[in-house]
Amino acid sequence: MKVKSMYPVIVSENPEKTMEFYETLGFTKKHDLTTNMGSRVYIIANGDLEIELMEAVKDGPYKYPAGLYGFRMNVDDINVAVETFKQNGGTILAGPIDAATSKLLIVQDVDGINITLMQHIK
Repeated sequence: MKVKSMYPVIVSENPEKTMEFYETLGFTKKHDLTTNMGSRVYIIANGDLEIELMEAVKDGPYKYPAGLYGFRMNVDDINVAVETFKQNGGTILAGPIDAATSKLLIVQDVDGINITLMQHIK
């Protein structure tokens, strides 16, 4: 498994307001989308630094309360990521999940840190 990039994921009750705060630190909106659960996600960047701001999800199969969720890793092969986490003591929480433009794997590392692995699909 090759990790192509990594960035923190912040879950917010009001991601637009949170984005305004980070704009004062030099971040600008790179792109946004709506998840299959209906929540808004914004990717903001300051040069090569990226942050994902995700709207809190209170209902549904995956609940995301406000706070620092963990981080996201963009990987080259989600199936290899599944095997890598299984073989090395990680916990698979969900997935792989087919999303509109990607496949996701939600895991925890050996210390319980949340990681969402994403393979972009064209």
